[in-house]
Amino acid sequence: MRAEEILRKHGLSADGLRQSKSGFTNALFLTEDAVVKIFTEPGGAGFQKESWFYGNIAPSYAPKLLGAGEDYLVLERIKGEGLFRAWRHMTDAKREDTVRCIAEINRELNRTALPEGMPLFDPCRNWGKKLLGRMETALGKLRLNQGVPEELGRRAAEFIRANAGLLQEEALFLVNPDLHFDNLIVAEDGKLFMIDFEMLEAAPVDYAVHVWKRMEIHPFNYANEEDDPLTLPEDYRFLMTWVRKYAPELFAYPKSDVRIAMYSLVYELELLCDFPKAVNPVERIGKYLEGACG
Repeated sequence: MRAEEILRKHGLSADGLRQSKSGFTNALFLTEDAVVKIFTEPGGAGFQKESWFYGNIAPSYAPKLLGAGEDYLVLERIKGEGLFRAWRHMTDAKREDTVRCIAEINRELNRTALPEGMPLFDPCRNWGKKLLGRMETALGKLRLNQGVPEELGRRAAEFIRANAGLLQEEALFLVNPDLHFDNLIVAEDGKLFMIDFEMLEAAPVDYAVHVWKRMEIHPFNYANEEDDPLTLPEDYRFLMTWVRKYAPELFAYPKSDVRIAMYSLVYELELLCDFPKAVNPVERIGKYLEGACG
C-alpha cells in the first residue's frame, strides 16, 4: 500500500493503517498518530494551496505537517471527534460556545498575510465582475442540461446582475469558503481544530458566510457518509444567529444579506452544473431569493 510506504519514508509507524471514508475527492489514510492525504490532482490548486498553508503558516488551530511529497501530505492526526458528530450531542449553550470558537479561528485565518507571488492568491479587485462571470458561465451550462427551472434561473440571474456593484471593495483577506463542520474536529481536550485548506482564497471576509447559511438549511449537504443520516436541520436552527453574534465583522458590509445571497446563488448554480437532477440546490436557491428579496 502506497500510504504505508509514505509513512515509512518519513520515519512514521504504519501500524493500524486504514483508509478513511471522509475524503470526498482525495484519498485519506489514518493511523493512530498520522493522516496521509494523497491528492488526485498533484499539481492542482487544492494541493498547492494546502501545501503552502501547512508548510508556511502552521497555526495552533491546524494539525502539524509531518511530511510532504509531490502529491501527498502527512499530517498530525487530531484525536477527537468530527464536529458534525459532536454537534448532535451538544447542548445549545455548548453549540453557541463552539460557534464562538469557530469565529475566533476564522478571524485568525483572515489576519494571515496573503502570499506574495503566488498566482492562486492574486487578488481580484472587482468581485462583482468575477462573480458575474461565474454566474454567466454556470447559466450557459444549465441552459443546455436544464438543471434549473427556467423562471428560478431567470430570477437568480437578474438578482445577481442587479447587485454585482456591491462587490467591488478593495480589502481582500485569506478566506476559507469551505469551513463546514466536516472540516472541524473537536479534540479530546475540547480544543477545536480546522482541517482542509484546499479552497483558500483571497476574498472579502464575508465570503466565508455562505457555507454556514447553506448548513442552516441543509446541514447534511456537507456531512460525511456516516454522519449524513443523523444530521438534522433543527439542530442548526440558531447557527446563523450565533455566527452574527460572534463574528459581526462578517456582516459589516452594506447590504450584507444581499451579498451573502449572491455568493450562495452562484454556488448553487455551479453545483447544478455538475448535478442537474439535484433537488436540494433548487430549494436553497428559492430560499435565498425569498430571504434577500422578501
